[in-house]
Amino acid sequence: MSPSRRPVYRRLGRRSGRSETLVTGWNTTTGQSEGSVSVATAGSSDSGSIVALSTESEILTSSQSGGAGWNITSSISGVISLPTISVPTSEIPTPPFPTGSSEVPITTASESAVPSGDTTGSAPGSTGTVTSVSSPVAATSTSGASNGPASPGSNATTTGVPEFPAANFTHVTRTAAISQETCYTLPNPDGDSTCRALLYNARLREDNVSIPIPYIESVEFEKDGVNPLYLTVRDEQGGIYYVDISHRGRLSVVDPNGYLVALDAEGIHFSGSNCTYDISISIDDMYEQIADLAGVQCAALKHKRAEDLDFSQVLYLHDQCGNPVDRSVRQYPQLLVGDTVCADVAVDDDTGRWDFECTFPGSESGSLRCQLAIKNKVVDFISTDPFGGACPDLSTVVTTLEESGQDIVDPEQLRKDLANQGLSSDRAKQEADAAVVAYTQLWQALGAIFTKSTETSQGALEDYIDVYNTRRSFENDICQSLHEGEIPLNLTLIAGATRIPAITTLNWAPETTKPYNITVQDSSRIACCPNSAVAEGEGATCSYPRDAIIPGTGCVCGKSAAGVGIAFEWTECTNYKGSCEADGDCGDGYLCLTGSCCGGGVCVDAFACSQNGTDLVQQFDGGF
Repeated sequence: MSPSRRPVYRRLGRRSGRSETLVTGWNTTTGQSEGSVSVATAGSSDSGSIVALSTESEILTSSQSGGAGWNITSSISGVISLPTISVPTSEIPTPPFPTGSSEVPITTASESAVPSGDTTGSAPGSTGTVTSVSSPVAATSTSGASNGPASPGSNATTTGVPEFPAANFTHVTRTAAISQETCYTLPNPDGDSTCRALLYNARLREDNVSIPIPYIESVEFEKDGVNPLYLTVRDEQGGIYYVDISHRGRLSVVDPNGYLVALDAEGIHFSGSNCTYDISISIDDMYEQIADLAGVQCAALKHKRAEDLDFSQVLYLHDQCGNPVDRSVRQYPQLLVGDTVCADVAVDDDTGRWDFECTFPGSESGSLRCQLAIKNKVVDFISTDPFGGACPDLSTVVTTLEESGQDIVDPEQLRKDLANQGLSSDRAKQEADAAVVAYTQLWQALGAIFTKSTETSQGALEDYIDVYNTRRSFENDICQSLHEGEIPLNLTLIAGATRIPAITTLNWAPETTKPYNITVQDSSRIACCPNSAVAEGEGATCSYPRDAIIPGTGCVCGKSAAGVGIAFEWTECTNYKGSCEADGDCGDGYLCLTGSCCGGGVCVDAFACSQNGTDLVQQFDGGF
């Protein structure tokens, strides 16, 4: 980390007793090259992020006076002693970190002692959430008929949750729960496999580039390689954190043990891997309060780099009769790079010249779709456009929370929040204390990753991306390995009844291009054909040369009275329209076929073989 970062975050990673164990069910990669995620077994001595459990924790007594955190449904006078929630050691499960979905249901039995009097508690076998009492307030009944409105001196909210007297923020409330029915995990949609793209950090080091720390090691995608899910971030000591960028309205940082901190419009949320020891700190209008404290306006969007490269391509298009193709042809000509359609920018009706503007690899290519997703869902999210368009930017949010909200995320207060829920067993107390240690480290990690440095006024990941782009391309490097099988791309033409799958193939956007002369079949024109001939022989031996026969079609390429090669449908002489000596002897749509086996000229349908799907043009041979 750069020396200019705040001291509180430079202390990140000076932890000991960490193990780099990735919990069961996570998509991890073993045996990767330098810069990849390394997976160690439990008990590994390598640096990681498992926190040591404290054997001594500052636990408050489980009985508190003042029932502001409870939903009291009857009129109660006097002082009420809150019940103790008994949590047997067997009821705090520690299953593998779930990965089935981002909201994982889990149920833990809760033996809640409910005192006489109508209070809302958890029945045996249910899951209960108890509001943390963070400051002494008078008990407030939720029954309007009993106690009426809260007294003017009370800081209880309308929901019965007391406000926490934060130093720089207003309307701050805290809630805690020993267990929850649902909890957040890293995204793994429908249990599908994901794919990972590694950054080329080792090559930057080989070039003596100083990489800002923390830095991005890899990006995890859905299996299509287009939608990014989360980043793997390394800190100074090589510890791993996962930054979930899959949800535009929320940012989450998760450690390998499944502990997480999340920021959203409601506030700050901490949770354990098995839906236990949840703490939520709600701040009304948090973004607006942060903007006022920081004295900033909404972040202006930066100019987005265009990763696709433009090039021009000229085609000279003529139909089967040699006429220039204009805009009236159906199907209208389309030139494609891969699956991306080029734009026709000019057409010369007299010469059949078509000018196209194309992009490589094109907006429909997997590679560019991936790059656009990285820019929109990673780069812009980190730097300018987080939280679904809310303001201010992410680094300002984290920096202001770190500078102005020290009392909000205080380890002692977090311990009190959990202790007030009734931690009756030693194991529960140790696990709660371990959760607080993990939450404290996650808060420090969040700051180290996103707090602005005094030198660049950017977060560490912004600095990292900027440095990376001085030597390489952040988006290209991520997406290239995932979509390298899509290159080269075909330059394809579809026009009229003609489809040429590959005029040429492209490995990159050409700096200069050569024009191509292409014949396309226009079904609205007569059936001109290239290998015209007259019949040979007489009577029963009369036939057309093999080259004049269009295989598999029933059409033959003969000659009209004017000498034009015309494809006609072969039939008995008596079935033709009539006899003729010149094209004018036949009606509209018909031409006079000479040199036939019918003893003279006959009138044939000049459009039949053009409209019945017969291929009248020769295979494209490469243009000029």
